[in-house]
This record gives sequence, C-alpha cells and structure tokens, in this order.
Amino acid sequence: MKPTVIIGAGLSGLACALTLSRAKKRVLLLERRDSVGGRVYTQKTSSGFLVDEGFQVLLSSYPELPRMVSLEELKLKPFNSGALIFNGQSLELLANPFRHPLKSFETLKFSSASVRDKVLVVKLMARVLLKGPKDKIGSQTTLEYLTNFGFSQRFIENFWIPFLKGVYLDPSLSLGSGFFEFLMNCFAWGEVTLPEGGMNELPQAMAKQLPADSVRLNVVVKSWDPEKVILENGETIEADAVVCAFDPKLQEKKKEPFFRRATTFYFTSSALLSLGWEKWLILVPPRLGFSISHLALISSVAAGYSKRGEALLSVTLVGEKQCSVPDVIKEVEKIAGRALTLNHVATTDVPYALPILENEPQGYEMQNGLWFCGDRFASPSINGALRSGRLVAEAILGLIP
Repeated sequence: MKPTVIIGAGLSGLACALTLSRAKKRVLLLERRDSVGGRVYTQKTSSGFLVDEGFQVLLSSYPELPRMVSLEELKLKPFNSGALIFNGQSLELLANPFRHPLKSFETLKFSSASVRDKVLVVKLMARVLLKGPKDKIGSQTTLEYLTNFGFSQRFIENFWIPFLKGVYLDPSLSLGSGFFEFLMNCFAWGEVTLPEGGMNELPQAMAKQLPADSVRLNVVVKSWDPEKVILENGETIEADAVVCAFDPKLQEKKKEPFFRRATTFYFTSSALLSLGWEKWLILVPPRLGFSISHLALISSVAAGYSKRGEALLSVTLVGEKQCSVPDVIKEVEKIAGRALTLNHVATTDVPYALPILENEPQGYEMQNGLWFCGDRFASPSINGALRSGRLVAEAILGLIP
C-alpha cells in the first residue's frame, strides 16, 4: 500500500499524519529539520536554558488538543490569569478576580479601566461562554467589535491592544472578531500554559504516537505532484496522496507580506527574581513608543526552562522593526524601574510567525490534486494548525465532503 506523503512535520502535518494513522492508513512524514514541530521548536542553549522559537504559549482549553495528546503528559505549567501593564511610569495589575480573588482590590485600582469597562469585561466573558468555542474568523475586525461593544478608547489602547497585539502579532487588531470570541472562550475555560520541557513537547508527544518508520527527518524535498515526491538526493517516493503541510509561498520569495513577524530576546539576571513579576505576563501599550510588545519571566512559570534555577526572561518585539540588544535592555530597565545587569542568552527571529488571513478560511484546500493544510487555512493559532491537519486527513479518508 502506498503511503500518504505529508511534506512538513509541523503541527498541521503531525495532526494529519496522526489522524490518518489512527484510521490504519500508511503515512510518511517528511521534514527538512532535525526535529518535528515546525515553528513550535525548542532549543537548549549551552548555558542550559530552554529557548522556544519565539514567545509561544499553549491554551489548555484549545478544543483540538485532547484529540491529539494527553495534557497530563505535557506537564503544563500555568501563567497567572491577567497581566501587569506598563503605564509609562510603573506597572499596574489587571488580574482575573475569579482566579486571583486576593488581587481584586489591586485590580480595582487599575487606572485605565472605568467601572463601565470592568462591567463590560464581565458581560463579554458571559457572552463568549454562552456561544461556546467556535474557531471562526468573522468579517468584523476585533477593533470594531471592541469599540461597538462599548469599551472606552483608553481601555482599548491600554489593555486590549497590547494584550491582543501579543496574540495576533498585529497592533491594528484587524483579525476577525469571531476568532477573538473563540480565544476569549478558551481563556475563560482554560489556562495560558507552558509545557515543563518547552513548547516542542507538544509535537514530540504527537510524533511518539506514530509508527517508528513513518517520520523521516533531515530530508529535503525537491519536487512533488499528486502521485509522487522526489527528494533532493534523487529518491522518488510513490504516494497514494500528497499533503503540503508547509507554505509553498515561502519558496517563491514573494514580496508582499503574508505572515507576521516576531523577534524574542532571552535574558538572565539574578536581579529579575526580586522584581515581583512572578508568573504575570507584562504588557507594553504601543502608544508609549517602546519597541517591546510584552515580557514574561519564563522560568517562574515553568522551572524546566532553567535547569540551574536561574531566571529566564523573554522579551518580544512584534513586526519588522529591528532593535539591538543594548536598546532592548534599556527598555526592560525602564519598565523595571531599575538597573538589572541583564545577560543576553539568545535571540530568535521568526519572520513567518503567524499567517495574515484576508478571508474566512475553510480548514484546508485541494488544488490540482494536491492537499494543503496549515494554520493559514484555519486560524492563526496552534488550535488552527491542529484543526487544519485533522480536517485534511478526514477529507482524504472521505469522512467529510
């Protein structure tokens, strides 16, 4: 029996392979890198830190997750529910009162939210909980949705934009409001987490479920058609079907942007442990003119990122603007309000972090006999990538039209 050949062992490719394999179909997953996961990649530095390829988190309530892996196996470690928000002078706390009731008084003092804004947050969460988790994009932009919902411009600028900029990698919040409601539902029902051993634990847990001979790493694909794949070394692999679980546009070097970029700097310093940042995400509103979008003390959330107990700080910039390590350190120290003697650990630049979606995607595509899947066919998220891979596999199996 010829295998279904899947080019690309990112989350979509793995989800496709896993779905087909569970249906007793033969699969062959080809990956050019030395590890599965695609953009969900973790490396270990010479100093013993775990460094993800960009700042990434896993929402424990993503509906596709339990279809693919056991959450217990990932040993998920949660962030605090809420954020510390920089106002230009100091950090203010906006915490989820249901998860952190002892922080309620401090949250009430958050200066950028009126009483009406706080009431509207509760109303919004009730609305999305009633709707349920529907991973759709929608035509109305998120910014239009928030404005029409009644949130003040001040609250939008100081909370929603910096918060969602880190999720969408887009300060204009142009992504559809349907996806926003889906995310809010996931935030309400679950937690923002990191696997104890780094984000690559997710694809590794998926790959472990596949037959041993179904994944080939360090393989470069030269060409493909609906019936075969030809490798760079000249090997030809006959296929029952071919799935492109990567974006061919990346090979065409097109000029127009179709992905959003993010750059993450990692630092360590003993001074970080005395700041009180703990497990909070730290947001920087774009209106302040900083290059930094958000920060997180990763080692406080998941101790496995630092085997020697040292602090590991991630600092993320969104967009094409580049920034030097010294300039990033200056901004971090302004946010902290003190000198920190930061030591640079690593920098990860991810030019293809998230896809830019212009229309409501259908989950997958079939073009000229080839199958295509990836987050760009579903939603710009881990859930979208997993969902797209599952849907294309079900289409191949004939389970859906």
